[in-house]
Amino acid sequence: MTSYPIELKNYNRRADRSISFKADSLMEIGSKEVAEIDGHIGDVGFIVLTDSHNLDDVKVDEILENLPENDLYDNHKTPSQRLRNVLYVRLEQKLGRKPEKEEFATYYLNNMESIINKLKEDLE
Repeated sequence: MTSYPIELKNYNRRADRSISFKADSLMEIGSKEVAEIDGHIGDVGFIVLTDSHNLDDVKVDEILENLPENDLYDNHKTPSQRLRNVLYVRLEQKLGRKPEKEEFATYYLNNMESIINKLKEDLE
């Protein structure tokens, strides 16, 4: 775990009701640390906002113990990404080779339409 003192500058609401954060570090960050941060691009993590200006005042163990349980944090993929990956592997196994882009696009659309239609049939 790595922590940096930051100042929250802005946030933006996104279409899926999540939020993107913009923050500036409050200290100079060297090349080694920047490389470490760069290695975390795409990783899932948590942001903890506090009024404390001293990390010693933050009860990190308490925060870690109280993190919410959610499959998303363990898999690092959204449900739609997971479904897409499962459909890709399914087609790959069916064909015995990696599918072409167009081939998978057609397969994906057909399967998604089938799933949607099945769910719609279950509606009242």
